[in-house]
Amino acid sequence: MEQHTYLTTHSILFWLIALIAIAIIFIGSRFIVAPRPAARGFGVPASETERLTYLWTKGTRDIVSGLLLSGLLWLKVSSIVIAVFLFIAALIPIGDLLNVYANVRTRNVPALIIHGSTALYMCILAAILLRG
Repeated sequence: MEQHTYLTTHSILFWLIALIAIAIIFIGSRFIVAPRPAARGFGVPASETERLTYLWTKGTRDIVSGLLLSGLLWLKVSSIVIAVFLFIAALIPIGDLLNVYANVRTRNVPALIIHGSTALYMCILAAILLRG
């Protein structure tokens, strides 16, 4: 049986994946600390009269997702486990892209590009991990 390796801090892939974890924790924290500006950056602005519950929920989801990925790196799980996690987690920015498109269509192209490119970045890293 082939033994699968894990990523070390000496690997550029480690840091490219750690960047995802750090970024998503930062984005999630922003949804808790400054929810309305974060919602604008997400692509679907929240009005002043809307409750913050869903924005805080999104922030919590993002923080937990980033911590899960950080935990996998810290536990030194196999590269295959991280690749599968990244492929599955890429559904989150795909869902975000669909959410933005369904609510604002093409009025916020930058948000659509950010969500789409995030999903693509995650899938590319996962594919590289699977090839290695």
